[in-house]
Order: sequence, then structure tokens, then C-alpha cells
Amino acid sequence: MRWKLSKFWLWVLFLASGLPVLGAGISEYSLKGLFLYNFTKFVTWPDKSFSGAEAPLIIGVLGDDPFGKTLEKIVDGKTFQDRPIRVVHFDGFDPRQAASIGKCQILFICSSENDDIGVILDAIKESSVLTVSEYVDFPAKGGMILLFRKENRLALRINPEAAKKAGLQISSKLLQISEIYQAEDN
Repeated sequence: MRWKLSKFWLWVLFLASGLPVLGAGISEYSLKGLFLYNFTKFVTWPDKSFSGAEAPLIIGVLGDDPFGKTLEKIVDGKTFQDRPIRVVHFDGFDPRQAASIGKCQILFICSSENDDIGVILDAIKESSVLTVSEYVDFPAKGGMILLFRKENRLALRINPEAAKKAGLQISSKLLQISEIYQAEDN
């Protein structure tokens, strides 16, 4: 029981921080936007992932954007280590955009891009980008965080090895409230 209680409080801390309390009427993508913003509190990026000391933290949305203006409203006025947080939209994957996409600190890959997941991840593999998607096989393809529905709630499945390869550190607090993906040994 103690473990379940502490897990509950970790969720409260994760979703709190001055953000709206969960309840009836919050849309799935509002909640997913809150997750994207709150990942900034539980992930450490290497200094090289920012173009300069005052460069913004960039949350990229790749593909047919399901957030509308919700994500911009969530991050409006928020900062990360005194850096502004900015949302950038990419209409769809184009290999010529790989350098721009690689400048994001967080990249949400929309379901419209599911067929190109492997190509997208390969194109940004040298960058320290926290990749997030709803694609069910995302961690197996080398993605870092899968956001999925489980028993009428959102859950996380994290591939810590993929994050480590990108030079990212994910807080143990976030890992505790997530399912951990481990590649099967063949």
C-alpha cells in the first residue's frame, strides 16, 4: 500500500506545478500537452543540445498537429532554467528538415508520421532530442517515451536506453511512475 501511495503522490507532483487539476472536461491532448511540458522537470539535457546560454527550450510537434493552440497555451510564460519555452510545428517529415528537428529538446511525433518513425529517429539520432509518440511500437523502434491509454488513463512506457544513447538523463521519479521498455534478447 505504501508503494501505491507514493506512486500517487509522484503523479500529483508531476501534474501539479500550477497547472489545472485533472477532472471532467480536460481533453486527451490537453493532458498530453501537460505531460510534454512536465517532462522538462524530469529530464536533463546536455549543454550541447542548446545553441547558446539563452536559447529557448523547443518542443517540436511533427506531423498532423492534434494539439491546436493547447500546447502554446500550456507553455505560455513558462521557462526552463531561465530559458523561454517555445513550440515549433513541422507539417510532416522531410529529411531536409532533420537539422531543424534535431534542434528541438522534445519532439512529439504525431500518428500521421507512424510509417516514417524509423527514418525520423535515424535522422535525429545524433541529437539530444527527447522523442515522444503515441505509436504503440515506439520504444521498440528506438523512441524514448510512449504515451498511451491504459484503463481509461494515460500511461508512459519509457525506453531508458534510447534516452541514454542521446545523452539524456531521465529522473528516477519519472521512471518510477512509468512502464520500462527493455529490448528482448534474441
